[in-house]
Amino acid sequence: MLELISGARAQAEPRTEHIDSAVKEVLRYSEQELAQKKKTMRKRSLLAAACVCLALLLALPALNGTVGGDGFAWRCIPAWLCARSAARALENYDKEGIERCIGNAGGVYEALEELREQDVLIRDARASFSRTRLDDMFLFTELELTVRQGQLTYLLTCRGTWRNGKVELMEICAPDAQYDGPAWLPQLSEALSTYDPG
Repeated sequence: MLELISGARAQAEPRTEHIDSAVKEVLRYSEQELAQKKKTMRKRSLLAAACVCLALLLALPALNGTVGGDGFAWRCIPAWLCARSAARALENYDKEGIERCIGNAGGVYEALEELREQDVLIRDARASFSRTRLDDMFLFTELELTVRQGQLTYLLTCRGTWRNGKVELMEICAPDAQYDGPAWLPQLSEALSTYDPG
């Protein structure tokens, strides 16, 4: 038995220290085998979990539209990316970016510059991925705008849609005769209203 464990012929009668070292060698070998099996099982489990997640990631958008019709679809990703670029262009007053990312953007930059002269500044603009969605097969995007005028800061939400690789934005507000908000808000809303329902 000792010769099998040590892999060599014994020269003489086995002594106690030889037996102890052989037993330790067997235990070490068993522990290595168990550790290797655990590592292999862990890798297989992680691979199986990754495959399940990938299958769900591929299946859920494909099912969207056939089950329920609302929520996430693959075109939400480029819509959000475009809305994010449009938000960055608005925040930086980037004329080329506004024209590149926002549909029907003629006059938007000039209107924003006019508002900037009135001390109405877009300080932060963000596109919300969680609110880029299909709703009755209409793709909605949303921008959150932080606008500052003097010492006051306003948080506004501007909805839009994504068509032909560009975002088209809708009115922030539609003031009526009793409107008592800031005087510049209808002007900003009109400047950003590039959505063409036709």
